[in-house]
Amino acid sequence: MTDKEDKTVYVCPVYKTIDRMTTFVFHAQLRTRHPAAKWVIAGVAMILDVPGAADLFQPGKDPNA
Repeated sequence: MTDKEDKTVYVCPVYKTIDRMTTFVFHAQLRTRHPAAKWVIAGVAMILDVPGAADLFQPGKDPNA
């Protein structure tokens, strides 16, 4: 293993909800054409459960309605 930073990979934090403080899940490694610092400065993260999104896919509910 090497200590060199791969500048084509952004190590993105993934959270369960938009409450980032206590819902951290893991780090996803995302390929990028831009320096990883761009995404760090922008505060980019992935959120697994966006409020209201889960409501669209409830059993028995037509998502096209």
